Amino acid sequence: MNLNYLAFFLIAFVPLIIGYYWYRPTSVISKWSGEGFKNPQEFTILQLGITFLLSFTLVYGYINLVIHQMGFYELFFTDIMRGSQEAEAIVKEFLGKYGDKHRHFGHGVFHGIINAFVFALPFVGIHAILDKKGMKYVLHHFSYWLVTSAVIGGLISEFV
Repeated sequence: MNLNYLAFFLIAFVPLIIGYYWYRPTSVISKWSGEGFKNPQEFTILQLGITFLLSFTLVYGYINLVIHQMGFYELFFTDIMRGSQEAEAIVKEFLGKYGDKHRHFGHGVFHGIINAFVFALPFVGIHAILDKKGMKYVLHHFSYWLVTSAVIGGLISEFV
């Protein structure tokens, strides 16, 4: 499969961009939730670099969850790497016929929302329970992940 690595790299900035606005102390949602967050200017280059690497990892994981064709390709990957012409022909034929199916922004948003409910909500919920945080805390953080996951999913499906 041919992936657009430039788009992949640029999509990794999405959680940083959305987080910059979502978690700043002056944002409407931060004021509503009553949570205190650092000003974006207080972050060091190292913290931003680590955050970008984590975002990059997140986007990489979402590719397999959003693009259905990746699962089909991975079935034959080992055989293709071993030089199997038959496996390569099967993959080329299948992707030639179905390679663009469900590869649009709306379908990616749908999968991004599902991923937020399946992955982000349990993590945010467990963290809130263990730290004895209120419902506003859960709504603030989960809504960030819901929006971010939807945008990431849509962009991956459309451009990667």
